[in-house]
Amino acid sequence: MKNFIFTFIFFIAYSFSCLASPLYSAQISVDITDQTVSLAKSKAISQATRDGLNEILSSITTQQAIDEISKLNDNQIQHFIESIQILMEKSSNVRYIADIKVDVNENVLKSYLTENNFPIIITAQKNILLIPLVEYTDSTLDLWGSDNILRNELLEKTNLHSNHIKFHVIEKNLGNISSVDASSIYNMDDQKYDELISFNQKDYITVLKYSLKDNKIYAKTFPQKTIIEEQITPTDTPSSLIAKVLPIVKMDSKNIPSSTSNTTSSSDINIIYTYPNLSSWVNLKKLLEQNPLVNNLKIISITNKKIHFSFTYNDAIEKLQSSLMINGYNLKDNGDYYVIN
Repeated sequence: MKNFIFTFIFFIAYSFSCLASPLYSAQISVDITDQTVSLAKSKAISQATRDGLNEILSSITTQQAIDEISKLNDNQIQHFIESIQILMEKSSNVRYIADIKVDVNENVLKSYLTENNFPIIITAQKNILLIPLVEYTDSTLDLWGSDNILRNELLEKTNLHSNHIKFHVIEKNLGNISSVDASSIYNMDDQKYDELISFNQKDYITVLKYSLKDNKIYAKTFPQKTIIEEQITPTDTPSSLIAKVLPIVKMDSKNIPSSTSNTTSSSDINIIYTYPNLSSWVNLKKLLEQNPLVNNLKIISITNKKIHFSFTYNDAIEKLQSSLMINGYNLKDNGDYYVIN
């Protein structure tokens, strides 16, 4: 990643709390080592800026939009950033560690997405149960021990969440201790998964295995059993490895259906919209047609600035309401039909 001096560097040291919507804020942990602490800090802030923007994007739009915005250079990325605030920082001669809050300018980002025909879709928050497992060089596995450095590090983290993912470290209680076996949890079967999900009331599970034997950290998400792995380098710490792996888990988890949520099916939505001017209707129609969960939009009737239309929606209506609300439209249930104002 390129080193550069931020034109908004004055935000960094002691910025005031921003009043931005929580949906457009992200807290990012960074741990960077370089030739000097100055270079490490510059790289860390650059990385936090991109990671924070990507985390926010993952809550409001599609992967295609994220991929395209990721191609922008560092100076272009800056245009979306409203402020950066350092919540915690530590440093040595060559290493910089920090928790950084990134606030994105809501209007700038939404305008960019709209101008480039990217949909704005609010993703409902999901809860992941994190199970930290340490594998030592002699193949011994540690899950509940006081020397489990991965668990200890996770418990100290204050930002194990994003706008669409919230991580929960498994509680060390009698129910979990009696049912979770360190030797088999990384390869748990469906029955064990169902038991843990039911007992802990979470959407799904990610087992983090910090393997000193393989010199890797693994993140295995259930029930899909997808695996992410990162090589451990000489400069890596449990904290830096967590910072590498969890953002990937968050991105991969966006499209995984929740285990505890109610199954949603397609439903036909009838809406009456009283529009102030024709451009308002054109904008709403474009917004709905760009939503991948909306199909078969049909106009039924138009009379005196009032339009009756319908479409098929392939998810929970609450998600549609959130998506419309962020774009300035209020969708209300009126019994046999919905109204927008």
